[in-house]
Amino acid sequence: MTTESPLQTQINSVIALYSNGQIEEALDSVGALIKDYPNEAVLYNISGACYAGLGQPDTAVKRYEKSLAIKPDYAEAHNNLAVTFQELGQLDAAVKSYDQALSIKPDYAEAFNNLGIVLKELGQLDTAVKSYEKILTIRPDFAEAHFNLAVTFQELGQLDAAVKSYEQAVAIKPDYAEAHNNFGNALKELGQLDKAVK
Repeated sequence: MTTESPLQTQINSVIALYSNGQIEEALDSVGALIKDYPNEAVLYNISGACYAGLGQPDTAVKRYEKSLAIKPDYAEAHNNLAVTFQELGQLDAAVKSYDQALSIKPDYAEAFNNLGIVLKELGQLDTAVKSYEKILTIRPDFAEAHFNLAVTFQELGQLDAAVKSYEQAVAIKPDYAEAHNNFGNALKELGQLDKAVK
């Protein structure tokens, strides 16, 4: 049995605060830890997540960049930076950061999913489809990726493929309301009204 380092114990308590919605408290705690451990990339990544959670994306970007200056191969920080760029509407910068995350961690399903969303926003629907399909070879049970793939197929007018992907999403996550709604709309577009009603 391995024991956690004192720093890891403190990091876990900060993450718990953040996860419980106590973002201000998490930010205070991580700020104190940064004073004691100024070269720990993970602390700047957590700090960035806190600032993002508080609606301060510009400060979040600076924190993620600081994390990456310390540890350039930190896939999670690249992904978080990309998410923040996406929120700021800087889609090309987001794609670049997602690509960085994926070059470091090629099986990073969340980054592939997020990249697909940005590519779709950029109007690169075929490339978005490839991104979602890649995720699903890694994590076939990723309901959100099935949903996003279905939405993209629907935009491409590939309704049969969209219906199959919606079916997958709701089979994995039966309470996925948005997927059920879109699934019904796709069936309606196909003229399958009885199925759409269900």
